[in-house]
Amino acid sequence: MDITIRTARAEDALDLHDILTSPHVVKGTMRLPFMALESTKARLAPDPNRLQIVAESAGRVVGFAELLTNFDVPRASHAAELNMVVVDQSVRRSGIARRLITSLLEMCDKHFGIHRIALTVWADNGSAIPLYEDLGFAVEGRMRDYVRADGSFKDAILMARFREKVV
Repeated sequence: MDITIRTARAEDALDLHDILTSPHVVKGTMRLPFMALESTKARLAPDPNRLQIVAESAGRVVGFAELLTNFDVPRASHAAELNMVVVDQSVRRSGIARRLITSLLEMCDKHFGIHRIALTVWADNGSAIPLYEDLGFAVEGRMRDYVRADGSFKDAILMARFREKVV
């Protein structure tokens, strides 16, 4: 499968909306079923503190990742949050999430001077946690009953990656 990683664009909204409203994404994120297409379009609106990239294959968006920065907050400009990484069900476990995250980490390291990147992941996400650890993230803590899902509560894990040297 030929994959191109590029900046997300407004015209990606339909493909991205299909991914963001799919059952596996709703289960693993704060998204709700049946969200309006307008919410996806609004998410793609330009924001200088949000970097969004997609994985594209055969002219179709098959993955999305979002990094939230704090460039406008001087005392927090060294920190960012990996806010979302999602992949179309048809291409899960094919390395696309790793490529998306690696692309964002390279931007942070080579261009933004980001020292700390944090993320929140559901404690029962047995495929994402090892991936994050492999990419240098470490567990910082556990948040009990963090999210309501399927009629009960789930814990979340807070993870972070620190850059060795600040440029």
